[in-house]
Amino acid sequence: MRLDKYLSDACIISRTRAVSAIRSGRVSVDGKTATKGDMKINENKAAVTLDGKPLSYSEFIYILMNKPAGVVSATDDLREKTVLSLLPENYATKGLFPAGRLDKDTVGLLVLTNDGKNAHRLLSPKHHVEKEYYVECDGDFEEGDIEVCLKGVTLDGELTKPCILKIDPQNKNCARMILTEGKYHEIKRICGYLGKKVTFLERVRFGALVLDPSLSRGQWRHMTNDEIALLDRKEC
Repeated sequence: MRLDKYLSDACIISRTRAVSAIRSGRVSVDGKTATKGDMKINENKAAVTLDGKPLSYSEFIYILMNKPAGVVSATDDLREKTVLSLLPENYATKGLFPAGRLDKDTVGLLVLTNDGKNAHRLLSPKHHVEKEYYVECDGDFEEGDIEVCLKGVTLDGELTKPCILKIDPQNKNCARMILTEGKYHEIKRICGYLGKKVTFLERVRFGALVLDPSLSRGQWRHMTNDEIALLDRKEC
């Protein structure tokens, strides 16, 4: 791999800034100062530093975001603010996209990546990846609702896959709902079928990955290697 591309990907900076850093003598490879951006290196073995700080290379970017209300899960939108607008401008050229959608007014866990192959696998219905949500409604859930969700409800002439409903014993208008598919407004429509209107909806888990409680609404961070590995588990 060219050194300037390595630096651009590792630091999430433009290729121009990467070349400038290299020409300024700020980059070293295996202990020697590098001066040319087109220098070829082994991205998996070379010891690269910028201003004396070691860099690590990853082919793909994975970001964990606590999505706020009021932004759409899209790469671009002519009318609405998107989740990508919450990232620094230098991420715009990295091909990031949300792996799965959350409604504009739904908050919580959202993964953004440029790993198209893995994102497709995670979102494919045949892999049955669980998505867990915390939901509040304008009316109380009833014990009978649990069985209805397990059997599935008919939306637009199609039966939904079984949905697990866990009612909060202290606040019966609150529950956890676990889905393995992602139909349009599915939770809101299931709750509507049950005679209730959703007043708050938050995704708290995606597969084995859980929402980081230290992230405030609108905050994000790069996922750790362990978290990325969670997405590769068999249940995902």
